[in-house]
Order: sequence, then structure tokens, then C-alpha cells
Amino acid sequence: MTAEYNPKLLQPVRHLLACLDLTDIDPVVIRYAAILAKALMVRRVSFFHAIQAYDLPDRTSKGFPDVETELKSMILDEIQQSVDSHFESDCQWDIVTRVGYEDAAQEVIDYIKDREIDLTLIGQKYGENRLARYSQKIAAQAESDILFVTQDTERLEDPVLCAIDFSNASVKAFELALDVSRACGGELICYFVSDPARAYFPATTDRSTSRDQQQSKKAFEQFLKHYDLTPDQVSCRIEINDQINNTAERIYEAAVEEDAGLIIAGAMGETSRVTSLLGNICE
Repeated sequence: MTAEYNPKLLQPVRHLLACLDLTDIDPVVIRYAAILAKALMVRRVSFFHAIQAYDLPDRTSKGFPDVETELKSMILDEIQQSVDSHFESDCQWDIVTRVGYEDAAQEVIDYIKDREIDLTLIGQKYGENRLARYSQKIAAQAESDILFVTQDTERLEDPVLCAIDFSNASVKAFELALDVSRACGGELICYFVSDPARAYFPATTDRSTSRDQQQSKKAFEQFLKHYDLTPDQVSCRIEINDQINNTAERIYEAAVEEDAGLIIAGAMGETSRVTSLLGNICE
């Protein structure tokens, strides 16, 4: 059962940033940006491409300024064509290109801070191309929410899975998940994250596990009351202690089992320094 959507509850996404890399995942990111722009009433979308410095000639070369200008113009034209073909939204949008002389990822991070970006979209490829440090640095240091868009992402109506541990970070994640599910008419399912260290406590028994599950269930019911919701409207998967091997993997498996199209989890500060459960799981 999905709670009735109330636009007044929606947290505004004033400025959305879509990072493009001129590969075949760009159209997916652009289309997803259009879907979010409509669903979340986004005011402005910026399509951002950072040119890697090693793609440019030697800066001491006399022809460097002309080559850089020409390359920017070519990239701008290519992105313009892709946006025109795949972006269907009435909101304002623009295209931004920057040269990362030292680090292209840093250009994205700086732009997010300077323009007060609320939500950043990054394409997430499969296979070997998935292991990019570029996106990891942005996720760890950027001052905005980050959404990784996979290659087969095309819709938002699927269920949303939100990982919670009742921390401040997970409250923010839950509110965002609630907004998205209401805006898109999808089901919201929560996954309760318990302290994995307790799984190794020698005194853990079936009885203590059952007690922990009941306590977590009651805590979730109390949590929902703050939003005038009940477990019939927002369900929660609770798995405690020895039921969990790798919490991050279990969250992903739960999303697959629930046929979720989106996973939302909170992180506090930079993920490289975070000590909360959700922060480490996000990384």
C-alpha cells in the first residue's frame, strides 16, 4: 500500500547535476534526469562533462588554446545533440564543460559546491568499466546527494528500498525515499541495518535474536508514527545477528528479491572517514 502523494511534503531539488562522459551510458543518465526532473519538480538541470587533461596537448604548445577551444566546442555539440534527443522536460537546463588539469573528478566536486547542487547523477557501468575511481572520489567528497544510474535504469515506478538504522543520516535517506516513492507511485520498503559486530557475540541465541527482532519492529513502528504512517503502508525487512553475513550484500540481495529499482541509504560526512554503519555500507 502506497501513501497518497502530497507535493507539500516533497523536499525541493532545486538544482540537479547529471555527469556525462560521452559513452553509451549518457542517454540513460539524460533520460533518468528527465524522469527525476518531472517527479521531483526540479528547477534546473545541468549536464556536466569534465575533459581529462591528458586528452589535451602540451599546455606549452602555441596551439594549445585553439585546440582546447575547438575540443570544447565539439564536446558541447555532441552533448547538445544527445540532450535534445533524450531529455524531455520543461525545466531549465544548461550544459557545462570544464577542463580538469589535475583531476577531472575534482572539477565535478568543485562545481557541486560552487553551484549548491542538491542531487548529482553518475552513470554506473557494468563489468570492468564499473571499477572507476572517478565516481568513488565524487561520492566520498561531494557536498550533495549522489545517485548512481545503472545501464538498464529507465523508470521510477518500481519499489524503492531504503536502508535505515534510525540515525540522522538514515532519517534524511528515509525522507528522500518517501518523497521519491510518493512522487512516482512506487512502493517504499525499508531494510533495518543492525550492528554487524553483534553477530559475533558469543552469547547470541535464537531467543536473543527473536527479542532483538521484536525490539527493532517496535522501534520501526514508533519511527513511522513521526510521519503518520503504519507498517501496512511502509514495510520493513528486519534481519538480526547471524542472519547477516555481509550487510551491504544483503541490502542488494533484498532489493533484488523485492524487485526494487532504486536503493537509498544515508552516509555521514565523507565516506572515507565515516564511523556510522550506513556510511560504511554506502561505500
